[in-house]
Amino acid sequence: MPGTNKYLEAFKESYNAIGLAAAVALSAGTLSLVPILGVLVLEAAYLLFVPDSKWYDARLSARYDQEVIQRRRKLADEVFPSLSADVKTRFVRLETVREQVGGPLFKGKRWFQEVLRKLDYLLEKFLLFATKQVQFENYLRSVLEEVERTDPSRPPRRRATDPAAEPMKAAEEEWVKRTVARIQERYDEDIESIRTSLPGEENLHNQAVLEKRKEILMRRKQYVGQMGEILVNLGQQLCLIEDTFGLINDEIRARSPEQVLVDIEDVVYQSDSLSETLQEVSPFDQMPVAAGAGRLYNVEENQA
Repeated sequence: MPGTNKYLEAFKESYNAIGLAAAVALSAGTLSLVPILGVLVLEAAYLLFVPDSKWYDARLSARYDQEVIQRRRKLADEVFPSLSADVKTRFVRLETVREQVGGPLFKGKRWFQEVLRKLDYLLEKFLLFATKQVQFENYLRSVLEEVERTDPSRPPRRRATDPAAEPMKAAEEEWVKRTVARIQERYDEDIESIRTSLPGEENLHNQAVLEKRKEILMRRKQYVGQMGEILVNLGQQLCLIEDTFGLINDEIRARSPEQVLVDIEDVVYQSDSLSETLQEVSPFDQMPVAAGAGRLYNVEENQA
């Protein structure tokens, strides 16, 4: 995705556009090219010096910060209703750490600006992963309830260790593992029952139906296992993002800029890899972070 060009941004500034429009109007009114020629000279000087000035860098940085805040607030408003109170608290804590990182000592430094943009990117990723976590947990829970309803061997009152009887908590790895195991166990029982029935089934139509059922159950078992693995990964990724924010806040005054950037880039890469996996699992599900994230948070693109 093409990045933002500082010269183009400077050209599009409202005060610059007003000046050019006024020169054109004045030339048209006086039937003279002098106003336009004069403005073109000033425009050349403006584009030569202003885009590379510290003043304009600060102006673009402030505009970027405002765009990020508005974008994140909009995204949070969209996904917060589906998140648990614990996840909301964790996200607010990350925002607080993001504001505490660095200080006046690093303000205006290019590497520090890139660190902040990567942290902003990870904040959006945190919301994305938390949203996906809720979706996949709800899916597992619904499948578990489905197999429980169709299992006559289960007692009416669920045991305390039954995953369906436990409250579903974000990033609770043991809940995920037990739930997946219970669902797959039920599928295995049904698959084995079908295999036992097939040799004695003489009706060809019924044989075809049983074979198809077996195929579908095997595919569902595989998909549930995949969902469980992704859920565990999501929980770990949320914790990794939190740990990274703490690490950057610790290291930024003690480590070299290069090392700080390497640390955060590693986490960004892992987050992008997980996003690709999520897209493969649910390709028709729109991810709220996708549009504009690459342009907004990549410092090289923004200041090309």
